[in-house]
Amino acid sequence: MRQAVVKPAMPDINLERRCKRQAWAPTHRFFAVTAPGLEPLCAAEMAALGLAGVEPVSGGVHFAGRLEAAYQANLWLRIAGRVLLRLRDFRVRRWEDLERQAASVPWEVWLTPGAPLRVQVALHQSNLKHSGRVEEVVLSAAAARLAELGLDAPTPAAAGDEQAQSLLVRGQERRASLSLDTSGPHLHKRGWRAQGGTAPLREDLAAALLLLCGYDGSLPLLDPLCGAGTLAIEAALLARRLPPGGQRGFAFENWPCHRAAAWQHLKAQAGQGALASAPAAILARDHQARPLALAQENAALAGVAADVTFNRDDFFTAPPPAGPGLLVMNPPYGKRLGSVRQARDFMDRLGQRLRAAYPGWRCGVVLYRPEWAGLLGLKEEARLAAPFGGLKVTLLCGSIPRE
Repeated sequence: MRQAVVKPAMPDINLERRCKRQAWAPTHRFFAVTAPGLEPLCAAEMAALGLAGVEPVSGGVHFAGRLEAAYQANLWLRIAGRVLLRLRDFRVRRWEDLERQAASVPWEVWLTPGAPLRVQVALHQSNLKHSGRVEEVVLSAAAARLAELGLDAPTPAAAGDEQAQSLLVRGQERRASLSLDTSGPHLHKRGWRAQGGTAPLREDLAAALLLLCGYDGSLPLLDPLCGAGTLAIEAALLARRLPPGGQRGFAFENWPCHRAAAWQHLKAQAGQGALASAPAAILARDHQARPLALAQENAALAGVAADVTFNRDDFFTAPPPAGPGLLVMNPPYGKRLGSVRQARDFMDRLGQRLRAAYPGWRCGVVLYRPEWAGLLGLKEEARLAAPFGGLKVTLLCGSIPRE
C-alpha cells in the first residue's frame, strides 16, 4: 500500500533555487540495473520510451535526460530492477579524491534532512581498499554539508528498511562513482501482489518472457500453468498499455527536489493512453483451486481482473482455446516434481501435449534446465538466460510446428 509522503519543514536556504540549478535544469546520467542477460530487452524498452543516450552494458543500461527521465523510467520499465542517478563519476588515486567528490555533492537537494540513509559499497580491485571507511567518508560529507545549512544529518538506515534512501558507492580500479537510488524497493514489486504462492515467477522475468515473444496484446494468450497468475497479469498490463509502476511509490518522491507536478502529469498521461480492456483474450488455467484463487485475487489488486479469464483445468486434458495465439508457461520444477528424472518426464509430456493440441501456436517458456528445450519440440526463435532465485533460468520462445 502506498504510503503518504511527508517531508519535514526545511529552513529558508533558497532550496527551490538550488533544486532548479542542481536537479531540474541539468541533463543527468542514469543507469537502469537489470538481471544479467536482460540488458537488450531493457534497452529496447527505453528506446520505445524515447529515452536518450541508451547504451546497454553488462548488468544494466545507461541513459541520459533531465530528472523527469528517471520518473518515466521508473513508471514504465518492466524489466529493470532499479534506476540509479549518477551523482559523481571520477578518477580516484587516493582517499582525498573520494573526500573531495563526496563533499562537492549538493546533498540538501537530494536527501531529506534526518531521514534514514543506507550507503552500499562495492569495491573491485579499487584504490579504495576499505568499504567501511568509504561508507564513513560519504556519510560524513553528507552530514557536514547539511549541518552547514542548519539541516539535520541523515540517520543510519535500519536493516531491512526498504523505504530508506540508498546511496551506492562503486569503486573499480582507478575509478569510482556515487549513485542515488531513485526507485526504492526493487521494481519487480509492482504493488499488487497479495501473496506469492509456491515459487512465484518474478514480475520482471515474466515481462521479459512476454517481450522476448513479441507480445503486444493483439493475439490471444494462454497460461495453462498459471500458479499465482504473474504471467497473465503482466500480459494484461502490457495489453492495456498500463504502466507497471502505476500502483507503487518511489524513492524520488521523498527528495527535496521532487517535482510533484511533473510526476502527476506523467501518471495522468499514462492513464489517458491506457486501453479500457485487453484487445484479445487472456486465459489463465490451473488444475489446483488454491493457486487459481490467489491468481484471481492478484489480478483484482492489479486492476486487470476483467481482462483475464481464470478456469480450473488440467493442461493435459483441457481443450485449447480459440487460436492460434501465444502460450506462455512457467512449469513446476525442483522438489515439486520429485527427482530429476520425474522432472524430465514432465517436460517430455508437456512437449507431447503442445505438439498434439497446439500446432501453429507460439510458445514462451521458463526452463530450469536448458538442455530440455528439445523435449518441447519448438522451432526456436529466441532465447536468453537470466538469474532467478539462486538458479540460472532460460527464457525460450519458439513456434509449435504443424505436423
